[in-house]
Amino acid sequence: MPSYDVVVIGAGAAGLSAGALLAKEGKRVVVLDRSPHLGGRAMAVPDEGFTVNLGGHLIEDGGSGITKVFSHVGKELIHGEVSNDMPIWENGKGWGSIRDRYTDRTELKKVIKALVNTPYEELDDWDDRSLREWIHQYTHDQGVVDLFEFISVLECMTDNWYDHSASDNLYVRKMHFEERNTAAYSCWPGQGWDGIWRDLADAITENGGELRLGTSVERVVIENGSVKGVAVGREPKVLPNEFFEEEILEAPAVISTLPVWNVLDVVPRSALPEWYASQIEFLAQDKFRIAWLGLYLATEEPVTQFDPRELATWTATPSTECSGFMFDQSAMDPSCSPEGTHLHVMGAIIPGARGRDREWCRSTMEAFERDVETMWPGFAKPIWRRRHLVFEPSFGVIQMPGLVGKYRPHWRAPNVEGLWFASETFRSRGIGTDRAARAALTCVEDYLGGRIPTFGDGWRY
Repeated sequence: MPSYDVVVIGAGAAGLSAGALLAKEGKRVVVLDRSPHLGGRAMAVPDEGFTVNLGGHLIEDGGSGITKVFSHVGKELIHGEVSNDMPIWENGKGWGSIRDRYTDRTELKKVIKALVNTPYEELDDWDDRSLREWIHQYTHDQGVVDLFEFISVLECMTDNWYDHSASDNLYVRKMHFEERNTAAYSCWPGQGWDGIWRDLADAITENGGELRLGTSVERVVIENGSVKGVAVGREPKVLPNEFFEEEILEAPAVISTLPVWNVLDVVPRSALPEWYASQIEFLAQDKFRIAWLGLYLATEEPVTQFDPRELATWTATPSTECSGFMFDQSAMDPSCSPEGTHLHVMGAIIPGARGRDREWCRSTMEAFERDVETMWPGFAKPIWRRRHLVFEPSFGVIQMPGLVGKYRPHWRAPNVEGLWFASETFRSRGIGTDRAARAALTCVEDYLGGRIPTFGDGWRY
């Protein structure tokens, strides 16, 4: 049987980061994924001359997270084009810039100063309260509140003001103010989304690790409270669909990057304490998923309001209650569409449970597309179109008060020696791929028994 120090389940941002970090530390590591593609929920897919990015969109890291992971393993995450402006749509009023809303910068500066001076550990106390409650300690200026809350719509995909978690949002705002002196920092990976995953995969194999795509993990093998490895599916040798035909990969440690709605498919529920398994099942409910109706439209001319690299957002379209976002992907990366065209990506955020109601999704998508033409007349006659329901897999667990921080299952499995969960649906902070990479770093350092000096004493999950 093959034997390793660590088996990593999943080759998305968390799994590739964990594998690269462990290989760099000299560990015998193998990264497994059932998909033949790298990137997990942030893979880039070629489609009739366009490159459709399924989930990553932009990187939300000022430099201390996934960027530093790349540097530590001998690679460079190139920070390409950076988002510039934030147009806001209001029904009945049309478009305006977020900058027009906070004309009194004195009030904004008060909030920034308070946030920068607040230790990250104190923000943990706000896991069950809203972002607006925290801001109202320092100002009631609605323009300042709007700035923070519209960024929450873009980054966390939450709708109502009471759904914007204080702690999860403020961790990222504090990081961006400290590292980039701006409320929000998002950039396009200079090597493209497919390129960043290839770079991490190369870092794994160049340092002696293994990567096995198209390999399905059937179960984590746990005996007497300790991890013994994983069982992976194996092609039947004689009869099709042979029962329980498995290959065992031995290892005393497993880092799973599966989300809460899949993890109990491979981790025996009986091996976990009841209270912990129940935490996982609670968060795995459809109503707590972030789901959205993705729409990709190509035009011959760019469709923007103020700047080609803007990130537009709204809390409701003319005929739906869906919040969402839009940006010109070609302005970030011209190679994603044929010369002379512009590929725009947009999404309508929907309640997670609605993702299983295909008829509701279909009618809402049609309404959303009509609204898009109202909001941007330039989309009336696109030259190319793709629809994409993002539900399975979902973006993640919605970042509402009471569903973040200490309310999520811990990343170290209790009562099981050698099992970690480096998933942004478990206890974690941040946005998207950066959140996943930081979750991986947390689990890797815990496995190693100490912090990796490259990352200093900065915040962890």
